[in-house]
Amino acid sequence: MRICTIAIGDFDHVGAYLDYFHKAGHEVHFLALSPSPPRLVPTYDLGLGGTYSAREGKWKYPLSMIMARRLVRRLKPDVVHTQYATSGGLAGFVCGFHPTVVTAHGTDLREGVKSPLWRPLLKAVFTHAACVNTVSADLTDMAVGLGIERNKIAELTPGVDTNRFHATGKTLYRGVGAVRLICTRRLESLFDHRTIIGALAILRAKGVEFKMTIAGEGSLRSELEGLVARRGLGDRVTFHGRVANDAMPALLREHDIYLSASHADGASLSLLEAMSVGLFPVVSRIRANEAWLDHGVGGFLHKVSDQEDLAALILEATRRPALAASAAGINRQKVVAGGDRTTNLKRLEGIYESLRVRSPGMAN
Repeated sequence: MRICTIAIGDFDHVGAYLDYFHKAGHEVHFLALSPSPPRLVPTYDLGLGGTYSAREGKWKYPLSMIMARRLVRRLKPDVVHTQYATSGGLAGFVCGFHPTVVTAHGTDLREGVKSPLWRPLLKAVFTHAACVNTVSADLTDMAVGLGIERNKIAELTPGVDTNRFHATGKTLYRGVGAVRLICTRRLESLFDHRTIIGALAILRAKGVEFKMTIAGEGSLRSELEGLVARRGLGDRVTFHGRVANDAMPALLREHDIYLSASHADGASLSLLEAMSVGLFPVVSRIRANEAWLDHGVGGFLHKVSDQEDLAALILEATRRPALAASAAGINRQKVVAGGDRTTNLKRLEGIYESLRVRSPGMAN
């Protein structure tokens, strides 16, 4: 198959799709609406050069979408797959190509349905698409709330590479010494690192020994580094910066407990990676996390934005190493069953094939 994928150039999750379908032997072309890092597939920079940031504004989008339409007409793919409904998805709608698959990853749909401007646009994008791919149950419900029929929706996460994200060589925490904590979310307000830092300050005051790794980049890095210093946590907290996915399994294996205080999510691949490796998750009680974790069985779910509750649950986890050991096996099985990348993207490949047969690719 010839596949055109349309997304923002540096969108975190798009590489998983590009790499899988490329390695599966398909002809994959990436139409990047903003500058992209190097990819394994032919990549077309439609971002008009330079950088892309909130400071520049989004005036480049309409021009990039027009360029994408022209390129799709020239490439004549069998299927177009657009990523993130409010950027790639809208570009796919402008292209007017059939069949198109649009994937909603979380904030695009969750915030979009609240907007008087975006709500009708999202409905148009989803109505045009031959298949709407949501990555979690709550996103499916939101798409249905826009009037999209459930039989048009494929609910599956891109998943994680469980062959690489495994526990081999990992030392399980035995309840003695400093507990090793890690968060691998982007340093943005949605992921609420402030609550995590507040919880760490509480643990330090209680005399709990720990080491914390904050892996990731984002606009709040300087602010969060300052907060760590002001809370007297500089000797306990390390800002690791962005971590290449190839290096992430080894980094996770060096830790015991995975933390996330996110206010909202789709299916968090960061959580699935940690679960697959065998870390004990202590994460926010949101629907996306509840879909993967049973509180007190596979991990702990803390109240959103509640640093006291988070600190208490981290402390409880350090006192129950047997629970962490049993959770590791349970969580690994869950990820292999429902969050394995090869299994899920092979299913998506089947969707591509069925759409191609039913609707030969022709741009309007």
